[in-house]
Amino acid sequence: MNSLLCNWFDDWGYQIIDGLGQMGLIIFIVIFLLLICYFSYTILFKQIPKAKYKIKWVQIIFLVIVILFTIWFCILLNKI
Repeated sequence: MNSLLCNWFDDWGYQIIDGLGQMGLIIFIVIFLLLICYFSYTILFKQIPKAKYKIKWVQIIFLVIVILFTIWFCILLNKI
């Protein structure tokens, strides 16, 4: 028996597949991968060498969310 949250994500995933199609999912995956590269670059190379090191938690949280959406879209692409 699946939970309501899993059913909701499955239904939402099928709506995304129907609306965007395979090429749309690939485009969104590429966009999310570019966002991951950008946030990783800003977190690792621009903030670490500074003398006063201050972690920007908002960027790290947003990076995790973008990574999860990328994984989810890759899973959706495999369901086609």
